[in-house]
Amino acid sequence: MIFFLLNRGRERVRGGGEAGVGTLKGERRPGGEEMVPRQQTAGMLGMLAGLSLAVLFVVYITSGASPQTFADPAKALPYVTENAARLRAIAVLAAVTVVLATFFVAGLAGRLRERAPTRATGVLYFGLLGIAGHGLGALVWWGAVPAVVARAAMDQVAASHAWVATNALSIALDGFGNLFTGLTILLAGWALVAGGASALGWYGVVAGILTALTTIIPGSTALVVGSFVLPVIFLLWAGSWLRTAR
Repeated sequence: MIFFLLNRGRERVRGGGEAGVGTLKGERRPGGEEMVPRQQTAGMLGMLAGLSLAVLFVVYITSGASPQTFADPAKALPYVTENAARLRAIAVLAAVTVVLATFFVAGLAGRLRERAPTRATGVLYFGLLGIAGHGLGALVWWGAVPAVVARAAMDQVAASHAWVATNALSIALDGFGNLFTGLTILLAGWALVAGGASALGWYGVVAGILTALTTIIPGSTALVVGSFVLPVIFLLWAGSWLRTAR
């Protein structure tokens, strides 16, 4: 389904310089060509990314885990052993969300560039950095969980040490991802306010700040929950707006 939408939505845009980037109607400009996602397709993929992230959050939150669980190897190892399949499913859902969100970010940046070129540039590049952080975090979970479970069956002490390293790397990658995801939502909200979409824009400003704060205060359960819920709402709302905006 994703590739069907992309093949239908891909559109060649002729454009050079700042004015040409983000033009969604195939305008001719001097200086070369650029590929951008079709606006409606990018919006649809953004909404699908929001749904994927929402399912990921439900799978995670119903497991009973918390940041405190993962921080203590004595609690984490039994949890990981019992929930290895669930954690790998979370990694798959994260990877799906990352793929979908990549095209949404590109489409949103293209839409915002005409009225707010500097902020739109931040949305594109900060968005890709945030996606990279979360994508690498998903890869760590996919590879590390079975390795730690296998080691725990043979050597609990070595598995505990391995888990401490895995959790530290995961926190760093997710923190990096949350920081740049928050900045992306913040800049997108700021640009949307300037463009007249005030309700969505102000939501983006507040949600972006709170999401970025997750990196500064990594142990807060409320902010961890917010780092899922706030982007879900933004992806669904902004994706719907992008599909219908003229």
